[in-house]
Amino acid sequence: MTMKGIFPVRGFNPCESLLRHTPEQLRQFLRRMKDLNFNSIIIHYDYGWKRYKDIILEECRNAGVEITLMTFGPRTFYSYSNWEKEFSARRRDGSFFTEKLECETFPCRFAPGALEAYEKGAALWLRDLPPEINRIHMRAADGCDYCLCPQCRELPVTERWNPFIERFVKAVKENRPDLKIETDVYVMRYDIPSDRSAFAAMDRIMFDTFPRTPTFPLGSTEDTCTCGHMTRAYGNGSEPESLTANCAMLQKIKEWNEAFPGKVYIHENVMKQGFFGNFQYGTDSYLQDLKIFRELGLLGVCFEAFEPGYGAFAELFELLSRAMQGEDICRPVSKIEMIIREKKMEWFCQDQDMELEKYITDPVLLKNQKFYQKKTLRNLSGHFKEYINFAFENKDCLDYLCMGYGTLRGGFVRGLCRFKELTGEEHRFLTSRKLWDFMEEIPAEQDPCAVTASVIESLLEKME
Repeated sequence: MTMKGIFPVRGFNPCESLLRHTPEQLRQFLRRMKDLNFNSIIIHYDYGWKRYKDIILEECRNAGVEITLMTFGPRTFYSYSNWEKEFSARRRDGSFFTEKLECETFPCRFAPGALEAYEKGAALWLRDLPPEINRIHMRAADGCDYCLCPQCRELPVTERWNPFIERFVKAVKENRPDLKIETDVYVMRYDIPSDRSAFAAMDRIMFDTFPRTPTFPLGSTEDTCTCGHMTRAYGNGSEPESLTANCAMLQKIKEWNEAFPGKVYIHENVMKQGFFGNFQYGTDSYLQDLKIFRELGLLGVCFEAFEPGYGAFAELFELLSRAMQGEDICRPVSKIEMIIREKKMEWFCQDQDMELEKYITDPVLLKNQKFYQKKTLRNLSGHFKEYINFAFENKDCLDYLCMGYGTLRGGFVRGLCRFKELTGEEHRFLTSRKLWDFMEEIPAEQDPCAVTASVIESLLEKME
């Protein structure tokens, strides 16, 4: 083994999946990190921390894993203060994107009292943290619903959000200066703000490569299937249509690393929850990326991962673990990856003529990939019940709750399926923009997996 130095940050980010785990699954997931020699995990405060914090603290302590407690700043900090609907982001017509605190609640920097209430809530949240937490991560809301009021829309998206980062830093300095702090660079916020002081105050900065294409390494100009994607992802609409996503991502990583050397690490959305645990064939790409990160002097990577569906990704993470510890991995590019690159496809299932049986032998993964092929090609509507029943029959190895939610809500929103005599809980399920918002509101004395499964099963019976 040729050692080239071990990345200081080697870990997982379960994203918002914690409540889709049983306690046993969560323990299994955390204990595996010791075998992988992963030392970092990002835990979402907003979604699952309060219910599972004892398990997380115990298992991470035993595995030698450092916890970074992440929070969606607007959702959490405003819940600690006197939140008003008027603090929220507006559309161009003046209406609010959302009228409650949820995953995708964005604030307006010009709304009277919004910044002050944000800082107050941050201070109260910081004082309420358990002593075991030494590192925290504050991020914006999920999604792209940044404020479009007359004042905000005159500013780049980065400038609309930066004042809230500054208030967060101020709250930390005044209330918990002992904490290590970080924030993220994400969709629509890939430009460095004009005032860099808040980012300079961070101990680490997470660069999230979500828009990238895993089938091509970062920096590639060959992923022409993604040309034009970054115009929206950047949020300023000024990027050339010819720029590929992976080329753009590497350019931005270098810019942030040069501006804040020694602070940047990567969040890689390997499992991408919208793909329901279908393996995305980019092992060679990820291994090449690690070599680039090492050359740039980045701190490391936290990969998206969670127990439901992990089996399909097990070999990938074993290879990535070895590479992150400095081993040269000589692995030939798989036939699947070669075909995807040759055909310039973003995802494995974009080609309806792809004979999946030639490449996948596991019967459950094969059937799951076939269903996803239908979904990708907008040809799943006649198979909703079959697909969800299949997911439930294989819930030990598939992300069945996410699959059921995504299918039923997607069909409901697009008018592809209707339901009779919905209960209040069923209506809330179908109208929640994110599954984790629905699950987080389930009372503490109830099993979130069981409740969600029951709602899905009931909706299947009511589907017209």
